[in-house]
Amino acid sequence: MKKTGFSYLALSSLFLVNCSSSNFSIAEKIKVMIERGDNYFVENPIIEINKGDDAVFNVTLTPFSMFVSASYPDYEISNQTDTSFSLTLKNVCYQIVVTLEVTHEFISYHGEEAGATSIRKQSRSDDHLRESSINAYKYFTKDGYLPIGWNTKEDLSGELISFGSRIPYEVKDLYLQWEKESSPSLFEFEQKGQSLTITKYFGSEEKVVVPSTYNGLKITKIDENAFDHNELKTLILGNNIEYIMENAISSPQLTTLYLCDSTSLIEDDAFPKSVSSIRINATTPPRFSGTYYDTFTDKIDYLERIKEDKKIVLFSGSSTRYGYYSPLIDEAYPNYKTINMGVFAYVNIKPQLDVITHFMKKEDVLLSSPEFDNHALEHQFGCNDDFEWQLFPFFEGNYDLLKYIDITKYDGFFDSFNDYLEIRKTMPDRDRSFSAKHYDDDNNYYAENIYNIQGDLILNRPGNAIDERLSQPIDEYLLETTITPQRIQCLNNVYESLKEKDITVLFTYSPKNLKCISSSTTLEERAKIQNYLKEHLIVPIISDWEDSLLPGTSFYLIDNHLSSLAAKERTERTIREIAPYLN
Repeated sequence: MKKTGFSYLALSSLFLVNCSSSNFSIAEKIKVMIERGDNYFVENPIIEINKGDDAVFNVTLTPFSMFVSASYPDYEISNQTDTSFSLTLKNVCYQIVVTLEVTHEFISYHGEEAGATSIRKQSRSDDHLRESSINAYKYFTKDGYLPIGWNTKEDLSGELISFGSRIPYEVKDLYLQWEKESSPSLFEFEQKGQSLTITKYFGSEEKVVVPSTYNGLKITKIDENAFDHNELKTLILGNNIEYIMENAISSPQLTTLYLCDSTSLIEDDAFPKSVSSIRINATTPPRFSGTYYDTFTDKIDYLERIKEDKKIVLFSGSSTRYGYYSPLIDEAYPNYKTINMGVFAYVNIKPQLDVITHFMKKEDVLLSSPEFDNHALEHQFGCNDDFEWQLFPFFEGNYDLLKYIDITKYDGFFDSFNDYLEIRKTMPDRDRSFSAKHYDDDNNYYAENIYNIQGDLILNRPGNAIDERLSQPIDEYLLETTITPQRIQCLNNVYESLKEKDITVLFTYSPKNLKCISSSTTLEERAKIQNYLKEHLIVPIISDWEDSLLPGTSFYLIDNHLSSLAAKERTERTIREIAPYLN
């Protein structure tokens, strides 16, 4: 650690001299200084005290840092938390400069490089609550083997973490897990240029690990009807595979698939619908880091941190992301932790809830607030089984979240994955240090955090100056054509699946600019819709629709994104409305 030249060595030799026995003539007032360090911050690093008094400093640690010791021999630590503590230097007699030893945690990656055991260390950062694992393909090789992920246990009995996915809390060592490649003699190849295409697999293994190379050439493509044997249950593809053609794998027993996001093209129906579990290794730079899609992964990190606590989960699209101030709920109900899981309204809610509810438990509360936007209703009411491409940006920061989704329940998973890969090609590379807590929806950067740990957007948002429609089209809501029995049944099906997990589900209305509602959606028509919902939804409705239809001055840029003041007002109203339903 850096030392200053401010008579540090000379003064340190005097630390043990008792003040009363000293022959030195010193002033009654003395200055005490804590030297600046890289991994901590001291609010007032220089203080003046009376000779012989204690010197007290408040120290804040950077994330993933740990206090080790102070150069002053007689000190005490108090009020200690994960990120701060009070440091008391006892009976200070002389003007001194004190250094602190603070270590910064590292993630240690244990792998093999050119056949020899190797360890790579990576410093932890505070960009996210959890670190992302490194891409092993960049650093480690082992002839005849493919790396499939990082294991949390040295004997490989722990949790498998895909490359680029989030590392569990408290894990400091990761061990590379390899799979032996299937023999090239089991494949038929066709050479095209400087690469090989698999045209046929002749083996009968339950687990096939496609080799990365053969005779010095990369294996980059799997052709139509290459795999069709009945025994195949697990297929592992490495980062050299770029093209997977239509019906390339038609093996009807295939359930588990490993692949990389370096794949360029996956044709329609490349894989059988029997695939229920997929692991994606991130071997290319992320593209959606820092976007509002990326907030989903960060929110899940916090949800996992509080999974054993009683929780209130706020859920819908961006109207929820903009629509609450969760610390007020935490303050009102200290027995609960609040998490805002709102991200984007125009995507199927069911895969999101598959992941969210994995971290919820009995008697947790989900506050559902479907957005009444004619373009979002099918998504918000769970009326389709599509796995749209927009869901993949939700998971790009942690592809391992896909393990909580049974993809056989959804349509078009691989088609959408292919669309996602195509869209990524048009976007610039980013890295995983980009954090959505510093970027607004238009990708403008802010030095301060614009999301709190609960997932609320806390960017200062003034209300519109004029009561007017801002940016969204005018919507018509009629009982016969909009809030239909079919849509109510879809939403009830979603709620029923949550109630089966003993989750308490409450329904509330999402905010909307009254100027965006058609003249045909009269007060009488809205009352009909409200009454119909009360009669047919299987969960309690805790609010009145009219309270959520607000003037244009309550919104920020978009007609369902509340201003900061309106979000706090809505939160205060919600606190009153949920009171009868909390234990």
